[in-house]
Amino acid sequence: MPSPFDPNRSARQNLAALRRTKNKVFFVSTGPRDTGQSDYKNRHTFRDLIGLAPLYEEAGYFAVEIHGGARFHQDLMHNKTDPFGETRVWKAELRHTFTQTLIRSTNAFGYRAYPRNVLRRTVEAFLPTIDVWRCFDFVNHVPNMVPVGEAVLEGGRIFEPAISYTESAQTTDEYYLKVTRDILDAFGGPKNIILAIKDMAGVGSPARIHRLVDKMLQKWPELIIDYHRHTTDGLAVPAVVEAAKAGAKLIDVTDDGFSRFYGQPPVQAVMALLKEQGLTPCLEMDPVIEATDRVRGFIRHYDRYESPYRGFAHDVTEHRMPGGAFPSSFEQAEKGGFLDLMPAILKGMAFGNKIIQYFDVTPGSQISWTTWAAIMQRTHKDGGDDAVTRLLNTLGRFVKGGQKWSKTSAEDQEVLLTVYGGATDDLKNLLLGAYGPLPFGWPAEWVYRSAFGEDWEAVVAKQRSNASKALQLEDEDILTSWAKLKAELGRMPAEEELILYLAHPQATVDFVKFREKFGDTTCLPTHVWFDGLGKHCKAIDFMLGGKPHRIELVSIGATGEDGMRQVVLSVDNEMHVYSVEMPEAAASGRVAKRMAEAANAGHVGAPVKGNLWRIGNRTTELAVGDRVEEGDEVANLEVMKTENAVHARCSGKVTEIVAAKNAQVDVDELLIVIEPDDGGDED
Repeated sequence: MPSPFDPNRSARQNLAALRRTKNKVFFVSTGPRDTGQSDYKNRHTFRDLIGLAPLYEEAGYFAVEIHGGARFHQDLMHNKTDPFGETRVWKAELRHTFTQTLIRSTNAFGYRAYPRNVLRRTVEAFLPTIDVWRCFDFVNHVPNMVPVGEAVLEGGRIFEPAISYTESAQTTDEYYLKVTRDILDAFGGPKNIILAIKDMAGVGSPARIHRLVDKMLQKWPELIIDYHRHTTDGLAVPAVVEAAKAGAKLIDVTDDGFSRFYGQPPVQAVMALLKEQGLTPCLEMDPVIEATDRVRGFIRHYDRYESPYRGFAHDVTEHRMPGGAFPSSFEQAEKGGFLDLMPAILKGMAFGNKIIQYFDVTPGSQISWTTWAAIMQRTHKDGGDDAVTRLLNTLGRFVKGGQKWSKTSAEDQEVLLTVYGGATDDLKNLLLGAYGPLPFGWPAEWVYRSAFGEDWEAVVAKQRSNASKALQLEDEDILTSWAKLKAELGRMPAEEELILYLAHPQATVDFVKFREKFGDTTCLPTHVWFDGLGKHCKAIDFMLGGKPHRIELVSIGATGEDGMRQVVLSVDNEMHVYSVEMPEAAASGRVAKRMAEAANAGHVGAPVKGNLWRIGNRTTELAVGDRVEEGDEVANLEVMKTENAVHARCSGKVTEIVAAKNAQVDVDELLIVIEPDDGGDED
């Protein structure tokens, strides 16, 4: 199908061409990025995904979302794929189709808020290969999107600010129209952008979505709307079709072969229903079918990464866990040994959404998840199933009674005041306005008392702000980051390596060193990448750097007394012998995990289960012999795309760093030992 769009023309010309179409619906394929994240944790290899590019191009998609969100980190950490190299190849393949990314306002492609100079430098680095920039803010604080929007528009690309959407008593049509007006005022009016309605949990009823899109277009007829929706509640296909019937020009879909329960709706069903409703879906069917056949050919290799919780879940309309986080939360609960608490966690989230009101999309969804997972684990640890039931019953009475504190019994008040007692830094920052003002006002005073203790009034008076603290950050000293990366690599870093490092320091260092040791492994077939030679085949032929290569497994020796096995490979007809330590040998040599003693103030334990991605603070790495003050950040855990600072409980000298950087640690696992100034323990 000849496309009316051309990525080589200006953004305004392409948007004008889109506005001129009548009764036609265009599509954005989210399979390579958002669907891959929501149902398969972004583990699809670049080799498998890029094979779909010619079919997407032939089909006539408006855009393909290939980049951004959690895939950025996943590429570095597990896929060992260069986010820059990935986008360059996609851009070369999609000559008439726009490449698209998802960027999280001030968080960009990382887990913390970045100052303007880092945001601009990051956007500018990807402008040559990314055409459409979808940007959202989880509290719909439009100023948070301005730094990214300015860089994209000045760079001549298409900017697509997104409204974070959910359904609640507060999210009226008038509220969304106000956010839309703020977006249009900030970015030059309806002719200058595409507006995305980002229904991240998949909760919009078909009738409501039709009504909202219709009201938006009655007010701003020239506005181009893209409806993005996850499938969790089971109503995605009729919802996206209703959006199109109301006038949305773009809707997000995925290949039928990708479609499961938490990504976007299947394209072929959407096309069929659009035609039945008298609209024209602008896609060629044959390449769409072929793309799904190709996906079905490789999708079996990813069974191990699919969510352990399968099936549509209409109760998402209550707990509102978004598609990108829903399966990951179940996986984390399974690995953490508290999968049986998931029903209670989701019920807690449903109540929590009514107590502290914001949008459950990154990082909000991660804040909700880590908060309620910790609450329910702590409650169960202290009192078992009866304590969990008591807490849920208390929350239910309180919420259903209209959250009237003065009419709540003293017994229930006592329970409620314990709820946020173990609040993470992210939740505290949310309550203090670090991300911007909460969209429907600050929560009740008892929440602050629960989270901050008896000094809550002083904390609120001194620290809470209606202005986004992220926008007030001073420019980052990029030269210092460059020097740190240089020291880590032992050479001069490239600009692209620096951009990756600013987003994910440890993952970038690990990725670069992996590439230096093993080369570009994206050329390997997926089954070999996951399982190695021997299980499916004993030899592979592949192209690398424009040259053919062959690797053949010759033999694997028996395990020696030292736990090593000798593996013989033929690499381009040359024999190589490798010594490989077997997993059981490595496991036998591991030291049992040490746990922090609660009574010992010098023991720094992990407050949550997560990845120890930093030892020290953002500016200084901690070492044995360093002095720390009580309250200093001494480590940081990454949990579900959020940072969780770990603080010293006393002043003193660091005598031992127990856990290794980038290790997975459990709750209360000992990380660091500090010798208190008084030389003893504290109760």
